[in-house]
Amino acid sequence: MTGFTAWWGLTAIGEARAGDTLVVSAAAGAVGSTAGQIGRLLGCRVVGIAGGPEKCRLMVEEYGFDACIDYRAPDFRARLAAAAPGGVDIYFENVGGAVREAVWPLLNTGARVPVCGLVASYNGAAGAAAAQVDDMLMSLILKRIRVQGFMNADHIGAFDSFEAQMGGWLAGGQLRAAESLVRGLGQAPQAFIGLFRGDNTGKLVLQLED
Repeated sequence: MTGFTAWWGLTAIGEARAGDTLVVSAAAGAVGSTAGQIGRLLGCRVVGIAGGPEKCRLMVEEYGFDACIDYRAPDFRARLAAAAPGGVDIYFENVGGAVREAVWPLLNTGARVPVCGLVASYNGAAGAAAAQVDDMLMSLILKRIRVQGFMNADHIGAFDSFEAQMGGWLAGGQLRAAESLVRGLGQAPQAFIGLFRGDNTGKLVLQLED
C-alpha cells in the first residue's frame, strides 16, 4: 500500500521527470522513503526532510537521497533553500505545518504538490494559522480535489479557438457579457472606488463622452 501511494502520488500527480528537484517531507517514513527512491530512479534530484541527523544520514547513505535536511535544526529553512538552489519542482507533502511553510516559498512556476498526509496537524502540534491551512489541505485529500493556478498569458496560443467558440455563443445569444457602464470622465474616481466596494456587475466600463 505504501509503495503504491508513493508511486501514484509521484508519477500521476507529481508527474516526476528527469531533472526535477523533488522534496519529500517525512522522508524517513514508509511512504516518504519510497517516494524519494522512486524519484531518484526517475532522474530527480531528491531532497528529503526528516527528524534528526541519524534519519537524514540514513536517507542519504542507504536510500540514495541527494540531501536530507533535519527539520529540527535551528537553521532548517536556510539549509533547505541551500539544498534546492534552483527551487522545487515537486513537493511530496506528508507533514504540513512548519515544514510546508518552509517549502512553499521555494516552489517553482509549474510546481506539483501531491498531498498525501499532514502529520503535523494530527496531534494539534501545528499553530493555529498553520492548522487552518492544513485543514484546507486535508479536504484536498478527502475529496480528491485538484487545485491549479494559471495565467491566461501562458495559453495565448489557444486564443483563436476561444474566439471562434465564444463568438458563436455571443452571436447566438447563448452567452451574455455582463457590464456596468459609467459615463463621463468626471465619474472615474467614484467608479474606481465602487469597483473595490463591489458596486459593479461584470466588467466595469468607463465611457468617455465628447
